[in-house]
Amino acid sequence: MKSNRNYQVQQPPKMYQQVITQLVEYIESEQLSEGSKIPTERNLSELLGVSRSSIREGIRSLELLGYLDSRQGEGTFVSNPPPFLIPPQLLKQQLDHIYLQNYYEVFIMCSKQIVSLSLSQGLTNKELIEKTSVLNFTGDFWSDFPEWIEFIATGLQNPFFLSLWSNNYNVLVENDYFCTLNLKVQFNVFLDCYLERNEARLKELFHGLSKLDKLDPI
Repeated sequence: MKSNRNYQVQQPPKMYQQVITQLVEYIESEQLSEGSKIPTERNLSELLGVSRSSIREGIRSLELLGYLDSRQGEGTFVSNPPPFLIPPQLLKQQLDHIYLQNYYEVFIMCSKQIVSLSLSQGLTNKELIEKTSVLNFTGDFWSDFPEWIEFIATGLQNPFFLSLWSNNYNVLVENDYFCTLNLKVQFNVFLDCYLERNEARLKELFHGLSKLDKLDPI
């Protein structure tokens, strides 16, 4: 996986995506806290200048994400969802450093679990070497490391690890988080320990990565 991919076409956001963004921006600009009631569909339609059907679709999407909570006969209220269930790419929110650090911790946790699950498959050292020999590494840690993790994750039985890992990775890339980390360890150290099945050393290396923003670089 490379962070400098060049996609040919960027599709404009669909109407319901625009409405979701508008609704979230309204809630934030009005400083509506958890439990606050939002205006009716009709009022929001007039306020935001979009159809009631689009407002309804946007509200439904935010309900599924846990951002809003509709109560029959009472109205719709602001909720408090798990943070990574609301895609920042969709809401166009600027994430602060503390928020991104939380994404980074989940990213490292998933990376560590993916590597552990890969080693638990019982492949020999020779098989591990053959399996990873198809990868072309650049020497840049934050290019090589994600490509390696993504590659071995595709061979696991549980696709949810890769999905969760990818979501967090993409958020970090889009916010240039990796550029803020002071990293000295070389990627080949990780790869050699993986190929040698040195799980104790890998545990130390991942612990070092998880503390990059808090301690001296590893």
